[in-house]
Amino acid sequence: MFDNVIRNTTISVLGELHETLFGKYPDVFAFVVCLLHACILGVGVKTSSYMNSFLTLVNLGVMTVIVGAGYYYGNSDNWSSDGGFMPFGTTGIITGAATCFYAYVGFDSIATSGEEAKDPAYSIPVATIIAMSVVCTGYVLVSGALTFLVPYWAINPDAAFPAAFAGLDLNWIKYLVSVGALCGMTTTLFGSLYSLPRCIYAMADDGLVFKFLAKVNKRTQIPIINLAISAFLCALIALFFDLEKLVEFMSIGTLLAYTIVSASVIILRYRPTNRGLVRDSSSLLELPTSQADSFEMDMGGRLKPSYKFLEPFLGDFEPGYVVCVSIGWFTSSTVILCVYIQYWFNIQHVSWIDGIVLTALGSDLILCQFLIEAHEQNSTELPFMVPHVPLIPSLSIVCNIVLMTNLNLLTWIRFFIWMVIGLLIYFLYGMHHSKENDVTSYSVLLSSSEAGKTPWGAINKSRKRVKTDDDRKPIIDNEEIADNGYYH
Repeated sequence: MFDNVIRNTTISVLGELHETLFGKYPDVFAFVVCLLHACILGVGVKTSSYMNSFLTLVNLGVMTVIVGAGYYYGNSDNWSSDGGFMPFGTTGIITGAATCFYAYVGFDSIATSGEEAKDPAYSIPVATIIAMSVVCTGYVLVSGALTFLVPYWAINPDAAFPAAFAGLDLNWIKYLVSVGALCGMTTTLFGSLYSLPRCIYAMADDGLVFKFLAKVNKRTQIPIINLAISAFLCALIALFFDLEKLVEFMSIGTLLAYTIVSASVIILRYRPTNRGLVRDSSSLLELPTSQADSFEMDMGGRLKPSYKFLEPFLGDFEPGYVVCVSIGWFTSSTVILCVYIQYWFNIQHVSWIDGIVLTALGSDLILCQFLIEAHEQNSTELPFMVPHVPLIPSLSIVCNIVLMTNLNLLTWIRFFIWMVIGLLIYFLYGMHHSKENDVTSYSVLLSSSEAGKTPWGAINKSRKRVKTDDDRKPIIDNEEIADNGYYH
């Protein structure tokens, strides 16, 4: 927009960074912008929400102008000559998708706001589907408009649309696009800085990270310390890394997170549920009226009747164990298969050994799916459940791993360093202070998820306790269990 004035001034004053892992120069402007957005969020969610909604509308309006002008002033020859519509083939599309996956990251902020929704079971799936549909449609139209304006080899990676419109002497659209880009950057920052403190708050409340990060300001109902630290860390990353490195770094972390979520969906769906004490939120502590009601066996994780022929091989394992092993083996085989295919495409000839290896890995994936399908799913009924399990989560795992294996080596090195830091925090602190580590605590027995606001918009989940001053006393004593005939 200003012909790289900020960039050139920063380099002339501070110089360049001569490190491969970092960007070319320290982006002081990005550092300041991150801190300013955090200050706006610190005022309160409602104030920042109004501003975010306004900027989103501006961004959508600018995007509409871009799409209309792009197809109006564009040239269809750009899709047929000099490489055409797919100059780098399928491999180029997959590599580009892995790099640009960051553009779809924002929808997970919807899930992190579930505690502030009146009906999260309905609103979160609907909001996610609508948001992803709008975003996907917008990206397809905008990308098509860009390649319609200029051939792929003439696209400016630093300012694609402003440079494209400037080349056609459409300077008024150039400045309009720049304003839209600033609005888009602002809404993206708001979304990231909005969800990150909430994730850290949830971990701090559980004890996985330091407890002071869960302290909520009484006036703004926001964890100010948490927000300040999160914003400062984001600002530091923006200061030292350029856009290309940030994009790849964010993509690999997001893809791994989505892979873990998909695997968790399968594991939880086949995990057995004990319905003895936790039957219904409204009668959590009520004693069963009969011996038949005292313990309702859930068949989750057990072999289906039609697969009883596998019982001599799998019958001795705990319910859910085979599914966990199968999904782990499925993920590992997918990683090996994707890496091998990457190598396979880069060599000049393929031997019969390669065919055997690929066939064996493909058979592993089919076998794992067969073993998972052979088990019963638990009978837990939730307002929203992923359909067609394990097929859809398994396809998600495969797609995510395919994209991850197309990222470059330096991205994996940065990610490995980041993971080491996170694992050290978990094993040295989080594992020992987490509430889940206290097996005698009954605070995990929550009575309801209906909306009832507590500080910072969290849902009021009332905890059922036998005695508030003695958390270690069991809900039902062993003598009561024996007297009522629970053992038989």
